[in-house]
Amino acid sequence: MDRKRVIAEAIHSGEMEGAYVSAEFREDADEYVAGEISIEELMRRTKRRWTVEGKAVSHG
Repeated sequence: MDRKRVIAEAIHSGEMEGAYVSAEFREDADEYVAGEISIEELMRRTKRRWTVEGKAVSHG
């Protein structure tokens, strides 16, 4: 499966479940699709965005 399709399906699935998909995540996902970053880097950035001082935070 290609990167663009994987990301599109992941975003769609999240939105169908009521998840908020930020502009920042979309920008990172675009970099992943373009091959500029790895899936590991995408996950690191996402996790970093959702944690503050080692604690998970709610963006809802």
